[in-house]
Amino acid sequence: MKKFIIGLLIGVILASAGMAAGEEKPVKIVLNGKEVQPDTPPQIIDDRTFVPLRFVAESLGINVSWDADNWTVVMTTPENMPPYSLVSYQKINDEYGYVILGEVENGSNKTYSEGKVKAEVLDAGGNVIEKLTATLPPGITPGETAYFKMRSDSDKRNLVSSVKFSFSAKGEIDITPAEVSFSEVRFSRDPDIYNDFTYVTGEIERSDDDLKRKYNHPLVQVALFDKDGKLVNFGERDVDDFEQRKYGEFKITLEKGPDYASYKLKCFSD
Repeated sequence: MKKFIIGLLIGVILASAGMAAGEEKPVKIVLNGKEVQPDTPPQIIDDRTFVPLRFVAESLGINVSWDADNWTVVMTTPENMPPYSLVSYQKINDEYGYVILGEVENGSNKTYSEGKVKAEVLDAGGNVIEKLTATLPPGITPGETAYFKMRSDSDKRNLVSSVKFSFSAKGEIDITPAEVSFSEVRFSRDPDIYNDFTYVTGEIERSDDDLKRKYNHPLVQVALFDKDGKLVNFGERDVDDFEQRKYGEFKITLEKGPDYASYKLKCFSD
């Protein structure tokens, strides 16, 4: 699809740049008392002033996108934006079926105590094979990312062509990000029991000085990545003893997965 640059002028699409009165004094745009400089300058045509729609909309915090299928400019105000957006996802087959690992970002200006991811798994023809859901951690603050995992034990793993995601949230809360540090992180296997589990253990400590910030329902996530930076394994665990104290310990159980080269730890709470 050819790149479509949204340069619409309110009420008109210019057929030629020559229609503008280029020799006249340039028109300024002042937003909230401050002059702003758009890539496409305002123009006066037939004594009417036209300004770049996308520039003005995005300056006001409105999301602007192009729907190529319907030739439509779609604008969404911040309060109507989806709470989360997909950063990336991976489908990994295993002996039981397949898992979908993903990362989401809170692109809104709100924080929620509950969030969900719904997925429609599609075949090559766009038909829904099955539907999966996952729960997101509490307290993903604006601009922050979190991980999720969906498992299917069906025999349809070879039919999967793509995945369509949707997101929902409820319980708006007003909190600051969970500021913590991790130490004594270890990866181990149980030498006395034959299984495919990997155990991630460690210590967690609050690094903020906000005595009013309570860490309710604290949860730790661990994400494993291969040498190319792709998410290949994931696990999470509630840290109940961290709720009332500054220190805590965690132990996360990971299922067998591909080889990994690096990891990330995150903590969330509402």
